[in-house]
Amino acid sequence: MSEPIDIDAVRAGNLKKLAGANLEESDLAGCDLSGVQLAGAILSGCDLSRANLNRAHLEGSNLVGANLAGADLRANLWGANLMQCDLTGADLRGANLRGANLMGAKLTGASLTGAFLSGASLMGANLKGADVRGADLRGANLSDSTLRSTDFSRADLQGATLSEANLEEANLQAANFTGASLARANLLCADFQDAIMAGANLTGACTTGTILD
Repeated sequence: MSEPIDIDAVRAGNLKKLAGANLEESDLAGCDLSGVQLAGAILSGCDLSRANLNRAHLEGSNLVGANLAGADLRANLWGANLMQCDLTGADLRGANLRGANLMGAKLTGASLTGAFLSGASLMGANLKGADVRGADLRGANLSDSTLRSTDFSRADLQGATLSEANLEEANLQAANFTGASLARANLLCADFQDAIMAGANLTGACTTGTILD
C-alpha cells in the first residue's frame, strides 16, 4: 500500500485490509483489530498493548520492538518478525508462530498453550512463568533463553535447541525431548517426570535437584 494510512480509521476498526501497510510506530493500544489482514505489514515500534488481534493475519509482518503486552494474539503469525517485542501477559493460545523470529522477546507470563512454534527462533527470549503446555516446539531454538518456572508439560520439543537455557524449576512433565539439546542448560529443580528423553543431549547441564525418570 503506497497511499498514506488513515490511523484514525484503523483505530476505529474501519480498515480491514492492510496487507503490506506501513504502520511503523503507530499508537494502536487497545484497538480492535480482530480479523484484520496485516500480512507483510510494517508494525515495528507500534504500541499494540492490549489490542485485540484475534484471528488477524500477520504472516511475514514486521513487529520488531513492538509493545504487545496483554494483547490477544490468537492469530496467524507465521514467519513474523517479533524480535525484541514486549509480549508480557499476551494471549497466544493456539497461535501460528511457525518459523517466527522471537529473539530477545519478552514473554513473561504469556499464554502459549497449544501454540505452533516449530522452527521458531526464541534465542535469548524471556518466557519466565509462561504457559507453554502442549505447544509444538519441534526444531525451535531456545538457546540462552530464560525459561524459569515455565510450564512445558506435554509440549513437543523434538529436535529443539535449549543449550545454555535457564530451566530452573520448570515443569517439563510428559514433554517430548527426543533428539533435543540441553547442553549446559540450568535444570536446577526442573521436573522431567514422564518426559521422553531419547537421544537428548544433557552434556554439561546442571541437574542438581532435577526430577528425572
